Amino acid sequence: MSKRFPAPLIGITCEAVSKRKDFANYDLLCDHRYAAAVTEAGGHPVLLPINHRESLRNRYLEGIDGLVIVGGDDLDPTWYGERPEKRTKIAFRNRSKFEAWLYKAGKTRELPILGICYGLQLINVLEGGTLYQHIHPPKHGDNVDHEGKKNGLHPITVIPGTRLAKILGKGRKLVATQHHQGIRTLAPDFIPSAIASDGLIEAMEHPKNPHIFTVQWHPERQLHSQTTQRLFRAFVRSCQHYQRTKNP
Repeated sequence: MSKRFPAPLIGITCEAVSKRKDFANYDLLCDHRYAAAVTEAGGHPVLLPINHRESLRNRYLEGIDGLVIVGGDDLDPTWYGERPEKRTKIAFRNRSKFEAWLYKAGKTRELPILGICYGLQLINVLEGGTLYQHIHPPKHGDNVDHEGKKNGLHPITVIPGTRLAKILGKGRKLVATQHHQGIRTLAPDFIPSAIASDGLIEAMEHPKNPHIFTVQWHPERQLHSQTTQRLFRAFVRSCQHYQRTKNP
């Protein structure tokens, strides 16, 4: 008789919001739709508060079967060798440090990881890539509403032959979007798996590491779309496989 497993536990990071620039006091917030997307796909979401005690961070990783790094403000540009531009709104640095540790330690464990918007950008930088601090016309932003100012949606094209194409199906998809930054230099060894019509990379993947999922858009904002459901189901399946592997 085969062993039965409960729904995989999937850790979701939180945004840090503060009225003070020094973040002396801050709130941890998480859009409920991240948790809803995980639940609908068969996972059990748990929120991960920022913590820098290594013993507790390791307990986080021991307890979860997957990790979602959510959207948020901008990664500190000094992480990729640049000074902040005028429109760059730097996220709470302790949040970024916490998530960077989670990503690196989780990757070592082959933990399934899904990076969304800021999450994709963080992973790209940690893997050696760089970002546009602000997407400027005419190179980008002319005909694509990346910031979601019109109706919050724009089309992307999934690149044939990628792992993402196997998950979502190739061709054009209409996705929810709200970002003013994007990938400038793609991280070494990664490949683009979706692009916007202006050429901006909308998803990336590592051909030899099927545990890392990344998208620039916000799938959680389209809970009933096939694109969102297929993405989260594939991610949760990966988490289920990890769960069975670590608990044979």
